[in-house]
Amino acid sequence: MKPALASLLFLAISASAQPVVEVSTVRDPELKAYATMAKGLDAFDAARARAPKAALRFVLRPATREDKLDGLELKIVGNTVTVPVRLDADGGFTLPRNTAALQDNANLVLNKKKHSFRWRADVRSPGVPANARRLGDLRAQCAVQWAIEQQDLAPAARAALGATGGPCLSMTMHMGFDAPAPLKAAWLRDGERQEQIPVNRHHRRVFNPPLADRSWSDDTLVEFSYAN
Repeated sequence: MKPALASLLFLAISASAQPVVEVSTVRDPELKAYATMAKGLDAFDAARARAPKAALRFVLRPATREDKLDGLELKIVGNTVTVPVRLDADGGFTLPRNTAALQDNANLVLNKKKHSFRWRADVRSPGVPANARRLGDLRAQCAVQWAIEQQDLAPAARAALGATGGPCLSMTMHMGFDAPAPLKAAWLRDGERQEQIPVNRHHRRVFNPPLADRSWSDDTLVEFSYAN
């Protein structure tokens, strides 16, 4: 397993003492080849039923406090293909489909030094409150992230994780997601049903929804109670 991806995976013990692999998005990966990132687009299309009204964006984040979004530019660059990608004020972008870029083995290239920015997938449906995330969106977002990140795993590691369904479908893996601010607690709410879910004890902005538990519908909301 490559070090960058290995840093995303660590063992945790749940309240029931059942071993759980927790996949944290605290350290986001670097940008990759266009063909690899395009696998995330394919995964989003396949997961559309989970989030039929949602949009997929990728969001760039500075790796350090010294790195800034100001002046940042993103392009898809190959030997013969150059495609500018528009960045939003928050560092977000929509990755376009481009057959020529695939054929040209293009890469996503920033006009900043290597390792200065990282990315994450972001799937959002309209109408979700600012202090909540929709569970179906998170399921689709996980599918996008996993489709891209598993390409960096050694074949044996990819097969071992895939045998359990991967972090999006396995009951013994938990994918971590970032909340807007440090959390006191996080709750699932589906109609009259409500249940508290784990918050990462080391990174208080990270929560772990039960993506694989289909007893919670895709319209379930993960609601945040922020720390003071």
